Amino acid sequence: MAYRVEKVAEDIKHKMNTAMSKDLSEINIGLVTISKVVLSPDLKNAKIYVTLLGNKESNDKCIDRLNFRKKHIRFMLGKQLSVKYIPDIHFYYDDTLDTAERVFKILNDLKKNENTNP
Repeated sequence: MAYRVEKVAEDIKHKMNTAMSKDLSEINIGLVTISKVVLSPDLKNAKIYVTLLGNKESNDKCIDRLNFRKKHIRFMLGKQLSVKYIPDIHFYYDDTLDTAERVFKILNDLKKNENTNP
């Protein structure tokens, strides 16, 4: 990835984390953290990966709510960014933590089985 793309992606990540904590509390989906932003080389499309904590609904419903509000979120982002084009944003659930938890559980189970069967 080019240096400019990485720099803008990090800037978007920082600005979005601030916006999620302050301006979007009315969505009622719990704590939203931006874990990763992937920009296209032309800076016109952004895939935003989020982790969700404390939500009462399924992750898919929460992502749908964020995608429903993406015009408003993009407008807020446009006020804070200083780039020629504000990228079109799409939200995705980042399941890295869930995957890591499953792998950790499997490894612990294997270790327990190894200790019980010498």
